[in-house]
Amino acid sequence: MTDFDFLLSDRLQKIRQMNEMYNLEKNAYISFSGGKDSTVLSVLFDMAFDNSIPRVYIDTGIDYKAITDFVKECKAKDNRIQIIKPSQNIRQVLESFGYPFKSKEHSQKVALYQKSGMTKTVVNYLGQGDKKSFLCPEKLRYNFSQSFDLKVSDKCCYKLKKEPAEKYGKENNRPITITGIRQSEGGGKKVCYVLRCFF
Repeated sequence: MTDFDFLLSDRLQKIRQMNEMYNLEKNAYISFSGGKDSTVLSVLFDMAFDNSIPRVYIDTGIDYKAITDFVKECKAKDNRIQIIKPSQNIRQVLESFGYPFKSKEHSQKVALYQKSGMTKTVVNYLGQGDKKSFLCPEKLRYNFSQSFDLKVSDKCCYKLKKEPAEKYGKENNRPITITGIRQSEGGGKKVCYVLRCFF
């Protein structure tokens, strides 16, 4: 048995164990973005056991056309794939909440500053307080001034992806979201599979 065979066998066994523990067939759906990670995740679940777990694609309106075309092709061949949309389109979200800027963390701090001024959290982020764990890069400090008038928010991802996912889970009585995440995105292994529960 090669290292690859051993790793694959281990992953398939883990998926089967998760299914036994959480009854994924009944309680879960796979977050299907049309990218390589979620496509591999879907295939691994099919290799692990025969299943009808829904694969849910959230059509935010901002994906590349090649991705949406691929998802539509998959849907034509697989009735488990479902396409849902957020309640607001990207333009409405940006106008209502503001623009993401640099990172989710940075956008959150700028939005807090724009709403409440120099709070303790913002002061710490700027490196002027007692916590120095994650600091604002020097070149982005201008965002924390009156002259920076772009409305910033970290709500874009939540409104376009997380909110419709939570709504789908609740409406379909599927509180567990299965997501494939690469190590570079925060997963603990090369590719790990995260069960997120919304009860």
